Amino acid sequence: MNFPQIFWHGMAEEEKIDYLRKFSVAVIGSRMLMELLWRGGVGCVRYIGDFITPNDSRIDCTVHPLEANDYDAVHPMSSDSCVISYPYPDDYDELKRQLKGIDVIVAHKHIDVAARIAEELGSPFIPNLITTFLPDGVKFWEVEMPRVKFDPISYALTCSLQAGEILRIFTGYHMPTIAPDAYIVDTRSQYYLKKIRLRVKE
Repeated sequence: MNFPQIFWHGMAEEEKIDYLRKFSVAVIGSRMLMELLWRGGVGCVRYIGDFITPNDSRIDCTVHPLEANDYDAVHPMSSDSCVISYPYPDDYDELKRQLKGIDVIVAHKHIDVAARIAEELGSPFIPNLITTFLPDGVKFWEVEMPRVKFDPISYALTCSLQAGEILRIFTGYHMPTIAPDAYIVDTRSQYYLKKIRLRVKE
């Protein structure tokens, strides 16, 4: 039994877990989420990195503090992994080219631009909270997004739950949270999660 089968035991049949290798996810600006998806068995992760600030290195424990004030780039995690790293481009068309053919797009940075491209490409889109915008559902720019503040714990929980939502999309094991329904991680809450409904703009 390989690692993905161990990690996701009981979530789906082994054949369906192995099928994760056929899927691809683009992650913009979240090293932690990229690592979780790779460790979870997603076939290919396109990681689009950005300039790492000192605050990024404090919040994301997968980023070494000495990497601050530099551009983010990652390398393949193993000989059989598919992790492709790009620097974030200033050109809209170039970013769109990098995201073509992706099954799910997740953005923790440059969220507005990524949402527009996901819509144009017909890909599900996940911003920096726990919800999924479907191509035929409510649009990202049609709702008022709450301001989300992260600390190391809330960020780690958010990334972990987003990875779980992506696995749900790919395996069909339970439904992911679909916008305008959403969850935010609130470490002040008893169970760490707060369910919200994104307000549609008038």
